[in-house]
Amino acid sequence: MSTRNTPDANASGARTPELLRYFELSLIGALTTAFLTLAVTGRLERVAVALFAAVLLLRLTVLAARENWRLGPRAVTVISILYVAFFPVDLFYLASGATLLDRTLAATIHLVFFTAAVKVLSASRARDYAYLGALSFLLMLAAAILTVDATYVAGLCLYLLFAVSALVSYEVVRPYAILQGRSPVPGSNPPARAERALAKTAATVALSMVPVAALLFFAIPRYHSSYWSGAGFSGDRLTGFSDSVELGDLGRLLRSNQVIMRVTVDGDARLFRGEKLRGVALEEFDGRRWFSRAHTERFLGPELPQQFSLRFSSGEAGTATRYRVLIEPLYTDVLFVAGRARRIDAPLRFLLVDSAGSLHNPQHLTSPFGYGVVADLDLPTPRELRAAPAVDSEDFEIADVGLPHLDPRVGALARQVAAGAGNNYDRAVALETYLREHYAYSLDLPRVDLADPVTGFLFKARRGNCEYFAAALAVMLRSLGIPARLVNGFQADDYNRVGGDFVVRGRDAHSWVEVYFPRYGWIPFDATPAGPEPAPGILDEYLDAAELFWSDWVVDYDFGHQAQLAFNVQSEYNRIDERFGAWRKRLQDVGTGRLTRAGNWLDRHRLQAVAVVVLILALAALAVRRPEWIEELRAAFAWRLARRAGRLSDSAARLGYQRFLRRCARYGMVKAPTETPLEFAEHIPDAAARPPARALTELYLSARFGHRTVAPELFESSLDAALEAVRLARAGS
Repeated sequence: MSTRNTPDANASGARTPELLRYFELSLIGALTTAFLTLAVTGRLERVAVALFAAVLLLRLTVLAARENWRLGPRAVTVISILYVAFFPVDLFYLASGATLLDRTLAATIHLVFFTAAVKVLSASRARDYAYLGALSFLLMLAAAILTVDATYVAGLCLYLLFAVSALVSYEVVRPYAILQGRSPVPGSNPPARAERALAKTAATVALSMVPVAALLFFAIPRYHSSYWSGAGFSGDRLTGFSDSVELGDLGRLLRSNQVIMRVTVDGDARLFRGEKLRGVALEEFDGRRWFSRAHTERFLGPELPQQFSLRFSSGEAGTATRYRVLIEPLYTDVLFVAGRARRIDAPLRFLLVDSAGSLHNPQHLTSPFGYGVVADLDLPTPRELRAAPAVDSEDFEIADVGLPHLDPRVGALARQVAAGAGNNYDRAVALETYLREHYAYSLDLPRVDLADPVTGFLFKARRGNCEYFAAALAVMLRSLGIPARLVNGFQADDYNRVGGDFVVRGRDAHSWVEVYFPRYGWIPFDATPAGPEPAPGILDEYLDAAELFWSDWVVDYDFGHQAQLAFNVQSEYNRIDERFGAWRKRLQDVGTGRLTRAGNWLDRHRLQAVAVVVLILALAALAVRRPEWIEELRAAFAWRLARRAGRLSDSAARLGYQRFLRRCARYGMVKAPTETPLEFAEHIPDAAARPPARALTELYLSARFGHRTVAPELFESSLDAALEAVRLARAGS
């Protein structure tokens, strides 16, 4: 089924030219990267992914082994005929899909993968390579449409590297006869260093494209929001946030580590830790299921572009806190907010607000979505809630206290626990405390009576997740005539120190209770005991920070982000300019002060100043008339600096020996370029100077080239002896 001796393959026994092999490796690398980037989206069938991955691995193995194996034309023809016969079987029996159109689409995708696999194993002409290059680009484009995950940027950068490498090397190998279907010319293989040069060039070009592309991305004007909003995401359905929730629905989400949203807070983020992000409020309970009654919904339009003002129905506003929420692509229209929202900043045409105070996005965007919130996180004090008026008949129109038929033990237990309380606030606190202290938190729920799960939790299981604690508290409060409802949302506990945001995952889903107090509205109470908090590692925090940047500044990048970026750049420029101005003024002040002090010193020490000037002039004259003396002084100073290191380094030995040579040259003993150091020492005219010169030379050679440790004191004493011997030799001549 394969060949080495076809017109479209290299001649028998010939090995692929190195540059052509480099080009094919780059092209297959680009195709592999694009395919893997698409495969990790999870939108491809596993069988097709496995088969095509095996084909790519086979081709990469052949290229790595420097073999020239390819499918020949005859083999390609046979395989194609067999697939034509296989296509109807795939269409009617193997392809998945509810309708004929769905199955046709799936079978066509299989056909595309089959064609690509055949091209990968048989490519030998320019048009084959062009087909594979175009296919790799289309795969990357499809991955861009099907995912908004930050991992896509890693695949894109790697794809750019391989694609640029393939394009650069293609221009080099295009003249080769192999691209025209003929055998290569023997001996035409370029040297291996050409591959390294191409790889460096491709890497440089690809890496330079990244900052340029980023600059263009952030600079191009944006007049729409969330550019992925029309990409057709279906998103993952978020259980527990519909109009009807059974006890246990939220438990499936509590086991998930999936990131649901990220919250960034202006100011001290520690004050936000533990805040509850309210999702939906459920008022009706039939003994097994919580659901919302028919809400009075109203559409809220923006007062300013992308700015929605919310009015408090009761209570007074406290200190405003600003934060921003970035929701991952999940199938929900709920906007999660902490505290009592005053304002929502969102790129929407309008908001939907129901009578329970829940916020909904009527556009049902199922893409990553960000919105800002200005909210009051402060709650009334216990003293104020204790003094709240009693619930009257008008309040019952707002807050339902109805209950289905329940085990009478539930009401009896509630009355027993709250017996000593004199107001609704103390009753709610008593029930909240009792549930926290006498029941255990657990995700592993024991079997309870599905017809009456609250009774089973209170009197049999005595452990459960937050759903059961909230349901039990709400039911017990209602049995005392206190208006209460169940709320599902999330709790912000996991703070990322690197990204400066709260990472909210599926395991952070939470249920609690809201109790109605006249004049103050609905106040949250939470009976769930604290569970174990997993401590994220520093690597997790860096990855979460990267995901936050990707979601906020790439996926959800719009005109508002662009304006904020311009404002941040301008603020940073102003800050740097102010710091530079302050530094320049400080430098001027320092210079002015020193000049003033110098002038005062000169005025007081005129004679010393004249002496310093005379000394400087004398040194300058000496440097002009006897430059060798200045050079020797410089050499001595350099030797002292090198000697301070505490050991005799190569540079110190070299400087010391050069100092010796300069002293010899002053006295007419110049070392010839052809002389070795030992020969020069033997040729010194004065016999008394030769032994110390020879000793210094041997120490110098040992330190520089003998890899021996020479004591600095020994070398210094030898240098002094040699210099003194040369001076005495000059004086005696």
